[in-house]
Amino acid sequence: MSPAYLTGDGHRERLREIAERRSLRRNLDWFREHLGAVQVIYTDLDGTMMGPLGCFFRDHENMLTLRPARALVAAHARNVDVMLVSGRHKSQLRETARLLGCMNYVAELGTELVYNLGLEVVMNLGEFEPTSDSVYRSIVDTGVLDLLLDSYRGRLEMHTPWSDERECTPLLRGYVDLEGAGALMEGNGFGGFQLIDNGVIPRKSPTLDVPETRAYHLVPKGVSKEQSVLKDQQHRGIERRRTVAVGDAEADLDLAKSAGAFFMVRNGLEANPHLAERIEASENIFVTEGRMGSGWAEVVETMLGLVE
Repeated sequence: MSPAYLTGDGHRERLREIAERRSLRRNLDWFREHLGAVQVIYTDLDGTMMGPLGCFFRDHENMLTLRPARALVAAHARNVDVMLVSGRHKSQLRETARLLGCMNYVAELGTELVYNLGLEVVMNLGEFEPTSDSVYRSIVDTGVLDLLLDSYRGRLEMHTPWSDERECTPLLRGYVDLEGAGALMEGNGFGGFQLIDNGVIPRKSPTLDVPETRAYHLVPKGVSKEQSVLKDQQHRGIERRRTVAVGDAEADLDLAKSAGAFFMVRNGLEANPHLAERIEASENIFVTEGRMGSGWAEVVETMLGLVE
C-alpha cells in the first residue's frame, strides 16, 4: 500500500510540511555547527542550476531572471568552486562550464572527473575494466544494453539524440522498476552493472508507452555521483564539511553521503514525492523554498552568507 503522502488528499500538505522542516532558513544553526567555510559546491545542472529547457536565465515559470547568475558571480568572487556534476558527456559539459566560468566538472554521472576544462581527467569506473579504448563500447559489447532494451520494449529506449557521442555510459529514457531491472541484469550474468535514475524528462517520446519519462544511466556498479564526490575530495584534499551539493533527482540524493550537506531544490521533491520520508529522516538533507535556479541560488546565497 502506498504511503498517505503519495495517494491521499494530504499529499501536498505532507510535502509542504517536510519541506518547511527541512528548509534552509529553519536550519541555519545546523549549518553553522556542522559546516565549515564552503570550498566546493557540487551541483547538478538540468532542473537544478538551470531552468526550463536548460536555460540559466529562466525560472521554473519560464520568466526571465538574473538571480542564479548573481549567485554564481558571488561564488566566483569568493573563490568557491562550483563543480558541475551531471549525466552529460564531457564535451557538452566543457562548453557549459566555460560559459559559466566553472573550471571543474564531473561528467557522465561520475565516470570522469575533469579539472581545468580538461587539462586533467581522472577516470572513475569502480571495478570495471574496459576491454578497449572506449569505455562505452566496452559496456555495450558485454550485451547488457541489448538485454535491457529487448526486455523493456516500449518502456525503455536510447535517449536520442543526447545518447549519441557518449564516451562512458549508455543513456536511456523510459520508465522501469529499478529493482526489477537490477534483478534482470543479475539473473543474466550482468551483476556488475546498475541502472541509475537521473530524474524526470519533460519531453514525451511517441515510441514509449509509459506514465512518465525518466532518464537512466547504465553504469558499472560502484560508479555514482556520490562516489565521484568522494574521489574528488580525496584527489584534491578537501574536507567533507567544506563541501555541499545541490540536485533535483533521486540519483543526486546520495550526495548527502559524501558532501557536508545536500540540498534538493523544491521541484525535485515535488517530482519525487516518494523521497519525502527519506529526506526528513536524514540529518544533512534539506529542501529549498525556490524551484530550479531560484532554489539553487538560495543555496549559494545561504552558504556564502554564513561566512560573511
